[in-house]
Amino acid sequence: MYYNAGLVLEGGGMRGAYTTGVLDFLNDNDIYFKDCYGVSAGAGHACSYLSGQRGRAIKVNTEFLNDNRYCSLQSLRKTGDMFGVEFVYYTIPQELNLYDYDAFLNCRTDFYAVVTNVETGKAEYLKINDLRKDMGIVVASSSLPLISRIKEIGGKKYLDGGIADSIPVKQSIKNGNSKNLVVLTQHDGYRKKPASLIGAMKLKYKKYPFFIEANKNRHNMYNSALDLIAREEKNGNIVAVRPKNPVGISRFEKDKDKLLQLHEDGYRDAEEKKDEIFALLKEAGEW
Repeated sequence: MYYNAGLVLEGGGMRGAYTTGVLDFLNDNDIYFKDCYGVSAGAGHACSYLSGQRGRAIKVNTEFLNDNRYCSLQSLRKTGDMFGVEFVYYTIPQELNLYDYDAFLNCRTDFYAVVTNVETGKAEYLKINDLRKDMGIVVASSSLPLISRIKEIGGKKYLDGGIADSIPVKQSIKNGNSKNLVVLTQHDGYRKKPASLIGAMKLKYKKYPFFIEANKNRHNMYNSALDLIAREEKNGNIVAVRPKNPVGISRFEKDKDKLLQLHEDGYRDAEEKKDEIFALLKEAGEW
């Protein structure tokens, strides 16, 4: 069933295993949204949710951990991307764990992936209509600075959407979604601190001063989004599903058991908020 509401998915690298649990809960309960906004790993995992392939995202996230083509320093040296673009976004969905491109086309949800324009330092919200043609947008959204090549789409240069807008709830509201389900990958009470790699950013991206400024300001934008979420939660316009405790894994976690546990945590936390989620969606109405 589709609801007149927005779904907002934070990134976080391998912490996105938490998001896969929440998305499996949504698939299991036939919950879909008018709009979905995904950032980085959140955009990647949204693909399997929107095609209705319950369980696929966490399987892909754990099945290839020991394959150097998936995520490794070898991939970084060979291709310029720590997460191997060709393997992750094309070989896996087309050969190893088949993606249902036609089911995605039949999904009524409008899907946007957030990217950061390297030349302007601003967030852009690129709509994905057909993943056969638009997978490059998901790649750009997930391309982490320093360990990924700059991706070009339509003559513009992009990197990780989380730099300019890690939690695009403001954009969802702007686009008419007064009710939103927000999935976060950091624990309740988390506040982002100033970036620690600004020196390296300045060296690598010296031709892109606005991108460097966006990195400097990222923690302020992130914490402002958290403040907005807190206000809207009190007003009954947002339900936020987030880890109860600090997530003890890194962006590049290789421990399968930890990732599977985080996936289960996401499912359980969504299930515990089931009544709140359905109350929100009832107010939003069907779409």
